[in-house]
Amino acid sequence: MALTATLQQTRWRFAVGDDVFIAGHPQYTAKVTAAFGHGRSAWPHYIVVDYEGIEWTVPQQLLSRTPILP
Repeated sequence: MALTATLQQTRWRFAVGDDVFIAGHPQYTAKVTAAFGHGRSAWPHYIVVDYEGIEWTVPQQLLSRTPILP
């Protein structure tokens, strides 16, 4: 129950400018450029730019501050 309360209080894990790694992509850092969610209960999504300069919209569940090992 405590974990649920914590997640509801601090739903957003990343901020604009953070370096992140994207699950399922080569493990080079990507940069968060925007964050958004639709509606009160929507899960956070982020717009990130990868190492090749390609922009992606990624849900928070697929992002990490450390490399994601296979």
